Amino acid sequence: MRRSREYKVGAFVLAGLVAIGGVVFMIGEERQLFKKKVTYETAFHDVGGLGAGSPVRMGGVDIGRVLKVGYANESADRQIHVTFAVLNDQWERIREDSVATVEGKGLLGDKMLVVSIGTTVKRSLPPGSRVSSKEAEDLSSMLGKFAGLPAKAEKVMDNLERVTGTLADDDLNKDLKGVAASMNSVLKSVDRREGYVGKVLSDPQEAERLSQVVRNLERVTGELQSTVQGVNQVIGRVQTGPGLLHEVVYGDESSKAVAQFGGAAEELRVTLKGIRDGNGLARSIIYGDDASQATMQNLNAMSGDLRQIVADIRAGKGTLGALLVDPSVYEDLKVVLGNVERNKALRALVRYSIRRDESQGALVRDNVAAPGATTHPGTGTLTGGLASEPGPER
Repeated sequence: MRRSREYKVGAFVLAGLVAIGGVVFMIGEERQLFKKKVTYETAFHDVGGLGAGSPVRMGGVDIGRVLKVGYANESADRQIHVTFAVLNDQWERIREDSVATVEGKGLLGDKMLVVSIGTTVKRSLPPGSRVSSKEAEDLSSMLGKFAGLPAKAEKVMDNLERVTGTLADDDLNKDLKGVAASMNSVLKSVDRREGYVGKVLSDPQEAERLSQVVRNLERVTGELQSTVQGVNQVIGRVQTGPGLLHEVVYGDESSKAVAQFGGAAEELRVTLKGIRDGNGLARSIIYGDDASQATMQNLNAMSGDLRQIVADIRAGKGTLGALLVDPSVYEDLKVVLGNVERNKALRALVRYSIRRDESQGALVRDNVAAPGATTHPGTGTLTGGLASEPGPER
């Protein structure tokens, strides 16, 4: 009886330890038993050791677990179907363009299912749907890629051998040495500030001059660009109109501008034809004859006379020359005109003389002398007879 009680106590303790170990195992594996999940499905030709309980990751974060890995019931289906669970708050990140792959979890060979994050332009994949898959590259496939490296390496070695063989040529070595010597000479001349390059590199004034040339070139380029823009604007205006050039270039024969332009061209043609066929001065000047030569001689003579007159005036000859060159003549003329302007009595006397001459002329015109008329001496007035001569001027 006592031994039976001990067996019962031992069995109870063992069951408790097993339960505690299972709970610790479940927590250690982070199975997230108490969170709601949704399921998805995918398929591979080779899962590489992926099994139930393997983690499902997205962007390095665990979002679920693999529930089932195995073949379908149909024998014709050669793919391995994987059913995995995803946390309820993460399934919306799986979209229509998400891809599932099998990748290694660590160096021990454990596998995990990795689901890529889809783009935002695609819709979320509803639970229960099938996620697109991509076969993982195993070690054998990677080694297969490296299998062709020896042949490629051999080709590289052949190319290196041909290159080194070319470099071993004596003529090529001489040419390379000559090029190196020339470059050394050029660099030494630059270092000694010989030539324009040396001056530019060592003389600040030359460098500034070169900078000024570059600035001038930029300015000229800008002006040329603005000129081209202006020309483009003018061409665009001619193309779109309105204007004479638009009418002439793009207008039809019935447009007013084209008609006026044609009329002007016709008049010019008639004028030129008249000059060519006529006997006028224009034809004589253009084609040359005796009359044109005489005209040109006259023009040359007139030009010579005018040149002589201007030379005499500059020399102070004549009234105009003295007035323009001699300051005393100008001062005398200014004094006379000034005195006439300022002398009121003289102005009054001039006005009186003008009125008196006008009144005498009126008497001579209005009075016709009768026979026996007499003239008062000294006045020139008629009292009878024919008109007598006017008296002496006062």
